[in-house]
Amino acid sequence: LDKKLVLLLTNDTASSNNKFLTYSEKDLQSPPGEADSMYVFEGYKVYQIAEPNFNDLTDPDQARLIFQSDLNNGISEIYNWEKFPGDLGATPVYIPTLKVDGADKGVSSSLAVTEDQFAEGDRNLVNHKTYYFVAIAYAYNNYQQFNTLDASGQKSAYLEGRRNVLITTGIPRIPTPEFGGITLNADYGDGAVITRFDGEG
Repeated sequence: LDKKLVLLLTNDTASSNNKFLTYSEKDLQSPPGEADSMYVFEGYKVYQIAEPNFNDLTDPDQARLIFQSDLNNGISEIYNWEKFPGDLGATPVYIPTLKVDGADKGVSSSLAVTEDQFAEGDRNLVNHKTYYFVAIAYAYNNYQQFNTLDASGQKSAYLEGRRNVLITTGIPRIPTPEFGGITLNADYGDGAVITRFDGEG
């Protein structure tokens, strides 16, 4: 759209291991016989990346988080615990690393982008300029709260997609017939006003 991009997140192909958001995979680090041993889909993160040959989503010079959406299930902040060895035989130290600060408001599968996170000064998107994005699905499992004293429990509650990191490009432009587009009579987020008189839906 004019200085705007609308991104859609879909998992509806047969080849996706998260088809219709049904990802489920056993946590190989969970104890044998543990009932709650499955990682399941929890949410999405979307990054704008500076250029297509990036290699680190945690580097703010390369990637910046622009969107996060997750299930409405009481799970918001998700931490993984990283082990750091102590000095000369001292007890190792476990440090929590925040992986997700979730909204916990339900999964949203679309977003409108109007700002360039890497622009200096005016952040509005520029028509006919190429922008790059990466969407990541992530899963959650926490069979037991991690105990730093004996290192028992779930060290890695957060599991991020790894082999499905694809770069998506978007180019904003005015969608008029003379430029090969169509004339729109509504904007992103517009919808019909609905009044429910009876029933469920």
